[in-house]
Amino acid sequence: MSFITFITRIRHLIPSYGVFPLLFTLLWNQVVYYGARIIAAGFPHYDLTTPFDRLIPVVPFFTSIYFLAFPFWAAGYILCVRISRNQAMTLLCGDFLAKGVCLAFFLLLPTTNIRPEISEQGTWEALLLWLYKTDSPDNLFPSIHCLVSWLCFAGMRRQPTVPLPCQAATLLMALLVFLSTLFTRQHVIADVLGAIVIGETCYRIASIPQVRDCYDRIVSAFLFRPNKKQH
Repeated sequence: MSFITFITRIRHLIPSYGVFPLLFTLLWNQVVYYGARIIAAGFPHYDLTTPFDRLIPVVPFFTSIYFLAFPFWAAGYILCVRISRNQAMTLLCGDFLAKGVCLAFFLLLPTTNIRPEISEQGTWEALLLWLYKTDSPDNLFPSIHCLVSWLCFAGMRRQPTVPLPCQAATLLMALLVFLSTLFTRQHVIADVLGAIVIGETCYRIASIPQVRDCYDRIVSAFLFRPNKKQH
């Protein structure tokens, strides 16, 4: 596949108004997640694990769901952006606000946890161990995995152009992602609940037309627009 063909397919997949905002959303996510990790590396970290969290078993199979969350987010955000420009800006503005709240928590309340020892040998156990080695236990509250999954559902619910089975499937996948963060011991219950509350709150704020339109104007200002010919 040539580069031009690839770009053409992307243009057909993502409306022109959504390309830059989606790229900005991805960049903002990286800045928040990795920037906070660098800045708070030497800060005291707090463990929000409760006795109830310790009762949750480790289920290595859910590592597959944990990784499937990434293509789920990509598909969910693209589908939401395709609904309409207003819906695209509502979702992406909500994401921007929610990630800002995450950044504040990552810096003001850095969190960590103690991961369990994995003694059994198998495909899913090996994958879970690899996850532990590549992803340090920080930036836990709120869970970005759960936050973005909830926003995927929020962006598609009650949308007339989105079939109900698709909305239900999105909710089911979001719930499975929640469980995956717990059954892999990547997060604790507080991380999940915090993500839902923050995601829903920020999405509703972004649903206010004045807020959504302000975000639209700001991100649109960075788009290249050729100068009109002088008459």
